[in-house]
This record gives sequence, C-alpha cells and structure tokens, in this order.
Amino acid sequence: MINTQLDTTLERYQAAIKSLDSSNIEVEQILGVFHARDAVQLALKEPKHIPSSSLNKLILSDAELRKKAEAITKVIQAETWENWRESIHPAAEAWWWRLESIAPHPWDNWDWLWKILSLASWATNISFLVNIATRFLSGGGVGFIGVAAVAVPSILTLLQASSETTKFGEEGFTKLFDKKIPILGKKIPKQYHQETKLGLNLLTSGFLISFWFCLPEISHLYNRNGLDNFDKGNFGSAEQDYQRAISLNADNTDAHYNLGNLYEEWQQIDKAKQEYQIAIGGDSAEPYNNLGRLYIKDKKYPEAAALLTQGLNFTKNPDFKKPEIKYSLFKNLGWVRLQQARYDEAILHLKTAIDISEKPENSKYIPNSGVAHCLMAQVLEKQKAPSTQALSSWKKCVDLGSITNPDEDGWLYLAHQKLHKK
Repeated sequence: MINTQLDTTLERYQAAIKSLDSSNIEVEQILGVFHARDAVQLALKEPKHIPSSSLNKLILSDAELRKKAEAITKVIQAETWENWRESIHPAAEAWWWRLESIAPHPWDNWDWLWKILSLASWATNISFLVNIATRFLSGGGVGFIGVAAVAVPSILTLLQASSETTKFGEEGFTKLFDKKIPILGKKIPKQYHQETKLGLNLLTSGFLISFWFCLPEISHLYNRNGLDNFDKGNFGSAEQDYQRAISLNADNTDAHYNLGNLYEEWQQIDKAKQEYQIAIGGDSAEPYNNLGRLYIKDKKYPEAAALLTQGLNFTKNPDFKKPEIKYSLFKNLGWVRLQQARYDEAILHLKTAIDISEKPENSKYIPNSGVAHCLMAQVLEKQKAPSTQALSSWKKCVDLGSITNPDEDGWLYLAHQKLHKK
C-alpha cells in the first residue's frame, strides 16, 4: 500500500530543498526545509508499508540537503543553532537541526596541520616532563615543588595525548568542548576544536618551558634551604637539599661548595675534594681556599699554592666583601710556604693575614685567628728569630686558637709545650 502522506511530505521536502539558492539563502527558507524534514520523519513513523521508491527519494533528498550544509551554515551563526534547538527541542535522530556539525568549515581544511603540531607539542611536553621529573628524582626525592611541577602538566599532557591517539580520549574532549565554557559563556564551535587542543598543548608547553628555565633559581632555593639546615645541625636534610639543588642545576657551584663543606665536616675528604673541584668553575674564592687547604694536608704544595693564588685574584675585586676568606687564603698560602721552606714569603703572607684579622671591623668575621699565629711562630723558629718573637706568637696561638679546629689541635699542644718549657 502506497503511503500517500509520506509521498506528500517528501514532495514538500524536495521542493523546499530546491528553493534554496546557494547564492541567496534566507533563514525562513532554511526553517522551511527543516520543518518539511520534520514532517517526513513523522510520516515515517506511521505503521504502514513504505515503498522502496519513497525511501530512495528520501535518501537522495537528504544527500542534497547535506551538500547544501556549508552554504546554510554560512547564513546561520553558531549561537543561532543553539537557540533553535532550545526552542524546538528536536529528537536526537534529527540530524538536520544539527547541520552545522556536518558542514565543513574553512578552518577544518587546516585540521591536519593543527593535529601534527599538537602531536609534536605533546611529544615535546613529555620530553620536558621526563627531564624535569628525572632531575627531581635524582636529587633524593621529588618534594612538594617537584610534585606540583610534574603532576599537573603530566595529567594535562596525557589527556591531550589521549585525545589525539585514542577514540575514547577524542570523544571525551568533544564532550568537554560541547559544554559552555564559564569564562566564554558559550560552547567552543566544532570547527575550532582542533585549534583549541593545540592551544592547550602550547599552553602546557609554555608552562613546562618556563618552569625548565626556572630550574636554576629553584636550585638556588634548595641550596639556601640546605644552608639553613646545616646551620641548625640538620646535616642529613642539608645533604639532601644540596644534592637536589645540584640535580636541578649541575652548574650550581655554590651547592657543590656547600656539599663539599658538609662532606669535609663528616671527614669524607675524597667526596669533599670532588665537590670543591667542581665548585672551582664558579666565581667564588671559597672553593679555591678549601681545596688548597686539603692539598696542603696531602703535601701537594705546588698545587695548593696555585689554587690559593687563584683564589686571591677574586679578592682584588673592589666589590669583594669577605675578609674571613681573604684572611684564610693568606693564612693558607703562608702555611704552604712554610712547608716549602720559603720562610720570607711565609712571613709576608701570614703577616697580611694577621693584619686583616686585627682590624676592628673584621673581628666579627674572624673570631678565631689563632692559626695564623701558630704558623707564624713555627716560621720564626725556622728562621732562628729571637725567642721572644716566637714566644709572643705561641702565646697568641694559645689565646686566639680553638681546639675544635682540627688544624690547630696539634699546634696548640705544641704551643703549650713551648710556653711551659720557657
């Protein structure tokens, strides 16, 4: 039996489509087409036999409407489609009321490029994440800053990668974009989905690159925290902070120097030397002084003298404001010359060190200047100077020395013996 109602609605539908002039389409014509298609859909639900010829007409008409989708979407704004659907409440299968999702958009022609750039972007993000996470982990633990820096970008990057490589991820992002964005107050149009994904990838890349460039500053932060822990006697925490600072920035010479200082405190001399040797690459005199002193103990006098002389070059800078380092460099250089039997040079350097320590403004920086006097006493005895001069230096060695200094322990014992004998 022929479905007369379906044929009638199909004819109206075909006529409405033909009335669409691609060069001058009006909104009323588009609504007429949609209304006619609604009538066809309603007629299809009638419990009657539908001839194959009628179905073929419908299929061809729908194909014709889809061809005109691009021209129609140029007339109807994205917000208008949403308003229409809110007013009509079309059924889920009424695809013609969602024609803008079918019509190709000029921006869609570039989706292949945006997709390639998105893939390249999230691959770059993963590389940065691996690099950053490895640095934090190699420093003895991620820590709060590391968790914050790695976890959030990792989740975003994985979600973005999933949206490009899996159907589930792509559908998830599509559902997300189909919701109104609170900031924008509207949905993101379908033609801009790929561009939005790229934008999110690039934002994540920007964050990771910025964070990566901030690693040296974060390294200094850990180094300062290590100094605080060292001053409080929390040596284990200090070591972890220094190691983390170095893992974030291998060229942080301050952290290498401070770690060497800690190892020397623990009498791990070989480790201390290694850290001091790396720290020498910086612009500080301290590692030259400390490494030079350790070389003196190893009887590597020429190497020690070279290091101490290089360290003194930093003190020639008018901005150098560390009298305790300058004192220590001259004192250690005097020690080297004593061991090399170059007594005149030894006296010159030790006298300079003593003069620095005796300046009133330097007293708070150099509370213990006994070492220089202990060395001076030994040099005077080697030179066969009058005994009163040597005794005076031995006395100052005792008065100003400290038994807690491992370098002075033996000299203080010797000074007491000398004074007791006289």
